[in-house]
Amino acid sequence: MKKQLLAGIIGLTVVLGITGCGGSKSNSSAGSSSAKPVTLRMNVTTSEASVWQVAAKGFKKEVEEKTGGRYKIAIYSNEQLSSGDQTKGIEMLYSNATDCDLHSTIIHTNVVPKLSVINMPWILPDGYKSADKYFFADKAPGLEFVRKEIEAKGPHVLAMGEAGFRQITNNVRPITGADDLAGMKIRIPAIAILVDVFRAFKCDPTQMPFSECFTALQQGAIDGEENPFDTIRSAKIEEVQKYMTIWNYCYDPLVMSVSAKTWKKLSDADKKIFEEAAQKACKAEVKASRELDAKIVEEFKGKGMKVNELSPDTIKKMTVVMKPVYEKYKDKFGVDAFKLFGYTF
Repeated sequence: MKKQLLAGIIGLTVVLGITGCGGSKSNSSAGSSSAKPVTLRMNVTTSEASVWQVAAKGFKKEVEEKTGGRYKIAIYSNEQLSSGDQTKGIEMLYSNATDCDLHSTIIHTNVVPKLSVINMPWILPDGYKSADKYFFADKAPGLEFVRKEIEAKGPHVLAMGEAGFRQITNNVRPITGADDLAGMKIRIPAIAILVDVFRAFKCDPTQMPFSECFTALQQGAIDGEENPFDTIRSAKIEEVQKYMTIWNYCYDPLVMSVSAKTWKKLSDADKKIFEEAAQKACKAEVKASRELDAKIVEEFKGKGMKVNELSPDTIKKMTVVMKPVYEKYKDKFGVDAFKLFGYTF
């Protein structure tokens, strides 16, 4: 009788053990399948109509697909998260208030001033050929420079795209040389180096959030602004400007990044997915951006905007005007930073 009772207890224990193990496995599986996806907020400066969205949406699509929906990317265009303030927007990245980010290096300079060397006037003399050499070639020195400087302050750089070369528009007169800029009130982003650039041209540089630019131009509070072709188009600036001058004075690369806090939480496998997704998306954005340039110029002309392009000789004369600006920042950024982009004093 005792043996039968002992056997029954042992049998019941085994059954419960098996059931218990099976129950744990089932619960674990159910927990995994029912886990809510992690939503990451991505801040983007420009509107839904901008070519920047090729990078943002491409990144979103790849990450969500490759992680099986474990991660969702919520894109906030037009600096929605920072109430239209680009400077605040980039500060949110560095303070871990946002997860993913797509901003121009110009805005990053508010936190990493040394990146301003990229925006020195005509430091990339051969247009996109120079841009490819310094930012998109294998082991490109400009990319490594950007990555090193930004990551020293926290965020992780995933990839680089481009807004293109910055042009200038205004409502006063065509710009055919340095003298034509004198007295114009030009909106610029909040970056000290551009204040010096436009003061050297005897302009009145006015810093304001880009979200306020259209209204300020429309009301005549400012005479003009400077931006890449697509940024001008996506904000419909051509509707409130008479003249545009193509001068390629400043290259405007984009940085797709992840906050330090978010990057730290990712597994090694997910980090690889995020980087590959960003690189693919940014490559597509660069291609799309360059294809748009010529189309945008023709579109502006069709809308009645008067467009002119400065000759190499005129630009050469303008670079002479910029020499004091280069001298001012030589010690601040270091000669080596300039040499990295082929500029020697």
